[in-house]
Amino acid sequence: MKQLLMLAVIVVAAGLGALAGLGGATVLAALPAMFCLIAAFGGTLRGDLRLLAWFGPLLVLVVGGLKSLGSVTQWPAITLVTVIVFLAGLLPVLGTRYVTVGMGLGMASTFAYGFQLGGPTTLAQDFAAPSVSVAVVLAARLLLGWRDPDAPLRAALAEALRADTVTGREQALWLWRSDGPRDWTTSALTGTLRYQNAHRVLLTRRPMLADAAGNDLDQVLAAAEAEAERLAAEISLPAAPDPTDRVRRREPRMLLPGATRELVTSIWLALEAVRAASADRDRSRSDIPRHLERERLRQSLRGALGWRSAQLRHAVRCALGMLVALGVSLWWAADPLRLSFLMATFAIMQPQLGDTIARARQRVVGTMAGAATLALLIVLVGLPQQALVPVGVVALSVGFLFFMQTKPVVFNACVVLMSVGLNVNIRHLELGRTLLEYLLLMVLAVAIALGFGFLAVPGVPLPSLSSRFEEAVRGGRDLLRQVAAALVTRNVTVSGLRPGFRAAVGAQQNLSATDSVRPEPTPEQEHAARQASEALRDLLSAASALLMRARASTPLAAAVGEIAHQLDPEVAPDPGVVFDRLPSVIEEEQQLLLNGMIAGVLAVSQAAPLLRAPSPNRA
Repeated sequence: MKQLLMLAVIVVAAGLGALAGLGGATVLAALPAMFCLIAAFGGTLRGDLRLLAWFGPLLVLVVGGLKSLGSVTQWPAITLVTVIVFLAGLLPVLGTRYVTVGMGLGMASTFAYGFQLGGPTTLAQDFAAPSVSVAVVLAARLLLGWRDPDAPLRAALAEALRADTVTGREQALWLWRSDGPRDWTTSALTGTLRYQNAHRVLLTRRPMLADAAGNDLDQVLAAAEAEAERLAAEISLPAAPDPTDRVRRREPRMLLPGATRELVTSIWLALEAVRAASADRDRSRSDIPRHLERERLRQSLRGALGWRSAQLRHAVRCALGMLVALGVSLWWAADPLRLSFLMATFAIMQPQLGDTIARARQRVVGTMAGAATLALLIVLVGLPQQALVPVGVVALSVGFLFFMQTKPVVFNACVVLMSVGLNVNIRHLELGRTLLEYLLLMVLAVAIALGFGFLAVPGVPLPSLSSRFEEAVRGGRDLLRQVAAALVTRNVTVSGLRPGFRAAVGAQQNLSATDSVRPEPTPEQEHAARQASEALRDLLSAASALLMRARASTPLAAAVGEIAHQLDPEVAPDPGVVFDRLPSVIEEEQQLLLNGMIAGVLAVSQAAPLLRAPSPNRA
C-alpha cells in the first residue's frame, strides 16, 4: 500500500510538472515528492500537517537552491550539501519521528545537487518543481486523512490500553505529543498509564498472597483486562461511546492487604478516567504549555553536542563521507551516472555499522545481478537497445511496488536496469562501457561508505553495551535526585540543572547508538537498548516538565525521589511505593508525568537483564 501510494504521488507530481511546462525540471517535481512523502505520513493528520508546515518549505528551498547553485558554482553547493547531510544526521536525536525526516532531507539535497537529466532549467523552474512535489504530498495527506484525522492516535491509545508494552506506550506518547495535547487524549493517556502501572504491580504481588486471596485477585484482574479490552475497542472508534454506560467493576470479595487493595482501587479509577475521556472526546487544548515540548527538543540537541555523542559522530562521518564523494564526483561532473553514485553513497551510510555493512552487501549483490540480467537480455535474448527504456521502467516499477522493502537486492537490480538503460538511450552511450562504469561507481560508493562507517574518532573509547546502560541509568538517577531536591525549595530551575540534563540526555542517546559498542550486541540487545533509551528519554523530559511547572511540594519531591531510587540496580521497581507518596490532591498533568516516569522505570527494569548480560561475539 505504501509503495503504491508513493508511486501514485510520483506519477501525479511528474504529470503536473509536465502540464505546468517545467520541461527538464519535471523530474525535480517527481522524485522530491517521494522524499517529502517519507516524512509526511505516520502520525495524525494534524501532527503530519504541523510537520509539513516547516518541512515542505524547507524541501523547496533545499532542492531549488541546490539545483540553482550547483549549476553556477560547485564548491559552495558541495559545502551546502555537506552541511545539510550533517544536520540530517543529527535530527534523529529529536525522536524516532525525525529519522525519516532526516533521511528525506539528506536524499533530497543529494539528488538536487547531482540531478542533470533533461537539459538546462530556469531559476523559476528549479523552485516551482519541488513546490509541485510538496503540493501533491499535501493534497495526498489531506485526502487520506480528512475522514478520520485522529485514527492513528486512537489506535495507539487503544493498543497501549490493551497491552503493557514499551513500544505501544512510546507510540501513544509520541502521537499524543505530535497531535498536540487535547483534553480527552491527555486524560485517556493518563488513565492508561495509571492502569498499566497498577496492573503490573498487582501481577508481581500475586504470588505473595494466600491461595484464596490470590484466586480472588486473579478474577479481579481478569475482569479489569476484559474491561480494558472493551474500552480499547470503544476508543478506536471515530464516534464517542454512550456516555451513560459505566465501567463494570468487579471488587475483591476477600480482604486484601492495604497496599494491594489500594492498587485494585487505582485500577478501576484509571479505567473510569479512560471511559469518561472516551465518552467526552473534548478536543480543547490541554493546559500544557508549548514551551515544554520546545525545552524537550532543546535538551535533546544539547545532549548531542559533544564528542561523546554517538549520534554526533555519525553525523560527522556521514558529512565527511558525502564531502569526499561529492569532491571525487567533480572528476566526472558531466557524467549522467554521477547521480547514481552520490545517491548510493548516501543510502549505504547508516547509524549502525552492521546496517551499513548490510546495505553495502545488498548494493553490491543487487548491482551484479542487475548487470548480469542486462547482459543476458542483450546477448542471449537479443533485446534491441531501444527496448531498454521500457524494460527499465517496468523493472523499476515492479521493484518499487513489490521488492523495495522486502527484497532490497532485487530492487537494486531493478535500479541498474532503469539507470543504465535510460542513460544509454537518452545520451546515446555505448552499453558495455556504461554498464562497466556503473559497476565501478557502485564499488567506489561502497568503499567510501564503508570507509567512513568504520571511521573512529580519536580519543573516544569503544564501551561495552552494559557500561553504556549503566552510565545512562546512573545519569538519569542522579538527575532525578537533583530534581527532587529542587522541588522541595524551588531554589533551582531547569537552567540551573542544565549541565546535569545535558550529561544525562547524552548518555541516554548513546545507549541506542550500538554501532560503536564492543562486543557487538545481538538483535535482541539492540532492541532492548532502543526501548530503554526511549524510556529514559521520557523520564528526563517528564522531570524537566515537573521542574518547570510544579510548585514547591515535599510529597511530589518524595515521589520523584522514590522513582530515582527505583532506578538503582539493586531495587525491584514498585509503582505502589510511588503511589503511596503522591500528594492527596494532584493536577492531571502531574499525574500524567509521574505515571509516565513510573512506566519508564519499569521499562528500564525490563530491559536490564539483556543489557547487563555480556554480548556474545557475532560473526
